Amino acid sequence: MDILDILISQNKISQEQGNQLRIQSISQNINIDALIKQSGLVPQKDYYIAQSVMYNVPFKDLDGISTIPRDIFNSIDQRELSSNSILPFAKESDGSIDLAMKNPLDIQLIQYLENKYNIKIKPFYSIADEIISIINAESSKQIESNVVEDVEAANVDFNTEDITGNITDISGEIDGSIENAPIVKILNTVLEYSVKYRASDLHIEPTKKSLRFRLRIDGLLYEKLNIPVNLSPAIISRVKILSNLKIEEKRLPQDGRFNIKVGKELIDLRVSSLPTVYGEKIVIRFLRKNESVSNLENIGIVGDAFEEYKKALKLTRGIILITGPTGSGKTQTLAASLSYINNPVVNIVTLEDPVEIEIDGVNQVQINPDAGLDFATGLRAFLRQDPNIIMVGEVRDEETARLATQSALTGHLVLSTIHTTSAAGALPRLIDMGIEVFLISSTVEVIVAQRLVRRICDSCKKDYVPEDSVIKDIKNIFENTKIDISKYLEKDSLHIAKGEGCNKCNNTGYLGRIGIFEVLVVNEEIRKLILEKSSSDQINDVALKSGMVSLIQDGYLKVLDKITTIEEVYRVAKEDVE
Repeated sequence: MDILDILISQNKISQEQGNQLRIQSISQNINIDALIKQSGLVPQKDYYIAQSVMYNVPFKDLDGISTIPRDIFNSIDQRELSSNSILPFAKESDGSIDLAMKNPLDIQLIQYLENKYNIKIKPFYSIADEIISIINAESSKQIESNVVEDVEAANVDFNTEDITGNITDISGEIDGSIENAPIVKILNTVLEYSVKYRASDLHIEPTKKSLRFRLRIDGLLYEKLNIPVNLSPAIISRVKILSNLKIEEKRLPQDGRFNIKVGKELIDLRVSSLPTVYGEKIVIRFLRKNESVSNLENIGIVGDAFEEYKKALKLTRGIILITGPTGSGKTQTLAASLSYINNPVVNIVTLEDPVEIEIDGVNQVQINPDAGLDFATGLRAFLRQDPNIIMVGEVRDEETARLATQSALTGHLVLSTIHTTSAAGALPRLIDMGIEVFLISSTVEVIVAQRLVRRICDSCKKDYVPEDSVIKDIKNIFENTKIDISKYLEKDSLHIAKGEGCNKCNNTGYLGRIGIFEVLVVNEEIRKLILEKSSSDQINDVALKSGMVSLIQDGYLKVLDKITTIEEVYRVAKEDVE
């Protein structure tokens, strides 16, 4: 009896479906197990249960586990748990450890663990995604517990030596004895905690009664920890020492940086201090050096807009502008764009502040104002470097904007960002900077506005029918447009989705982010409006009539495709709704 027979006997697959799979397996020479997985006929959980029956290994459903005793979870090193997708979750009366495994038939791994940790293991089949989700949740709880212990230990007298020293690896491989100092351990633990939560920023904020730690995860701030306010000076001083800031300077803002290593991940930390009423506030931004460049296809631009944008990237001259507020994903879009057009026959140079994403084959330069290297100075130098494509991190002033337009006129493709709320708003902004309208009209080719919305967590995604007012709002947005949403309608009703919350997404219902976009192609009609110094509203109206999909429309399409929620689109593009 094989797994297909078991699934048929359990009424998970019909006899007819089973016969079709058998024939397909033989005719295409595909293993029946692999074919069952590919078919999608059986949920992952039912497949594992059938395997457990076939191999006489019990199945453990991890959905019902809310917490695992700390001594059991720590019976095997956490790095081995993650790398092998295994989870100790209980202890038998004879002292053996119940171990959830994605492959409990791996006898070699079981013997290795038993010998290394001097334990007896009872293996169970479990779903790999659920194993990793619980490992992450339990490790986060443990980090919180460690901080509490460190805080208790820190409530003693400490001196400057407690907060000095260098940190190179916060995974437990720090040389010297300084890592045992309570203040150092607290900060190390909080940094590790931040990395495990996928935080982009850590806010360390002294208040009247406590020192508050907040993490920015997928664009939103979450309060995660509060410790006694009397530890604030030592924690702040420790951060300032690591980032080469002046400890004694508490009246002026300062900027610094340092690097950490968590496991195999190398992270660059940018530090900003700011004096407040209750002491200095620290914000740390995490820039992951190992972060890969997103494929252009995956950032969120779709349909005709995607084709127009790709067409613009293949131009040999002109300006492409990416607009949006801070934290809207402009840097990732630029990196994906450069990666798309990067090849050995073109010379690409970039000027950034800072270089956040490294791209192989691209000459990336970081500005250094202290040394006199700003955007304008760098642009002048670039023109002597025989470039084909130039990327300037941001158009901030008239000098940079003028050099960018001149570069485009002399046969270069220039990519940059500019801070405006809409695509159309970038054109009047360039005029406000003092750039002549004929230069803007003849050089700007495409303007992209974007925001980031949180993705619905796939592990806890559930369909539902929204309220009538929401359905009416969605229909109104697409009324009198060329966008057909009839395929989303079922008996005049819409089904969208939301996340219910699970261990994998830290009970938020969201995991990761994706962009919503509007891509404005500067056609002849819009060029005439630029020459007439028309308002952004007039330009936007013409662009929409020409087929541009607005930010809110693109957001709603991603809601209908069950990628994000209606609440997320309201949150990031509210001004476009009103």
